[in-house]
Amino acid sequence: MNGDNEINMDKKRFMLDTNVIIETLNNKLDLLLFLDTLGDCEIYLSPIVAIEVLAKPDMNKQEEAEVRSFLDFFKWAEIDKPTCETAIQIRRDRNLRLPDALIAASAIVLNATVLSNDPHLRDYQRTGYTAIAVK
Repeated sequence: MNGDNEINMDKKRFMLDTNVIIETLNNKLDLLLFLDTLGDCEIYLSPIVAIEVLAKPDMNKQEEAEVRSFLDFFKWAEIDKPTCETAIQIRRDRNLRLPDALIAASAIVLNATVLSNDPHLRDYQRTGYTAIAVK
């Protein structure tokens, strides 16, 4: 796992949801320990997750720098036209919130499994989409 953005089609890919990052930052979840159980894989982050995490109103500059450093540990997915088109279909089909639809769409485009403790994302069903809980 590292923050470069080159896609390796031979590796399993996973997409992190916002709640997993927040639980990790709040010391309620050991994400890195969980990720070690996944073996050789690529871990992605949607820009919408970074926005949600970094928008915390009372975050000081040191905390922000630490969070940015942590987020840069992962590969960043792009919100490109295929991702937008997929998110549009998801919102039409299921009316998920825009951030959740973008996370799911990014995972579908990348053929990645979403890592989430959010039932809306874990229970969403669509061809080409999978999600698992992070314990």
